[in-house]
Amino acid sequence: MSKGYIICVDDEVSVLETLAEQLASRFGHSHSIETASSAEEALSLIDEIQSGNDIVELIVSDQVMPGMKGDKFLEQVHQKLPDAIKILLTGQAGLDSAIYAINHGGLSRYVEKPWNIEELSRDIQDLLEKFRQNLENQHLIQALNRRIMELEGTNN
Repeated sequence: MSKGYIICVDDEVSVLETLAEQLASRFGHSHSIETASSAEEALSLIDEIQSGNDIVELIVSDQVMPGMKGDKFLEQVHQKLPDAIKILLTGQAGLDSAIYAINHGGLSRYVEKPWNIEELSRDIQDLLEKFRQNLENQHLIQALNRRIMELEGTNN
C-alpha cells in the first residue's frame, strides 16, 4: 500500500513545526507529513492530494485559528473525507467546540495542549491501524462483490 498523508494544521509556526517533526520521526516511514497554517490552506492541500489519487488518513487541527476555526474545518473535512481520522489539538477550545466536532466533524480524538507525544503517538498508531484495516476490508468487500457478480453472470 502507498504512503498515506498526515496533515497538521495550526496557525502558530512553532507549534506546527514541532508537531510535524514529532509525527515525522514516528510515522514518516509510513506516511507523508504535510503542514498548513490555516484551515483554508489545508482544504486546498487536501484537494491537491486527492487529485493525485492519494489518501489523507489523518488530520490534526488546532481549534483557535484566524478565519475558519478547527471544529468548522473538521466539519468540512468530514464532508470530503468521512473515513479520515480527525484530531482536534488545542489549548483554548472549550467543550462546546469538541462536542460540535464530534457531532459534525467525525472527531476521533480531542487532545489538549501541551500534548504528550508518547500518548498522542499511541493514539495515532491505534487509529491508523484501524483506518488501514477498514480500508483493507473495503477492498476485500469490493473484490468479493465483483466475484459474486461474475458468478451470477455465468449462471444466467
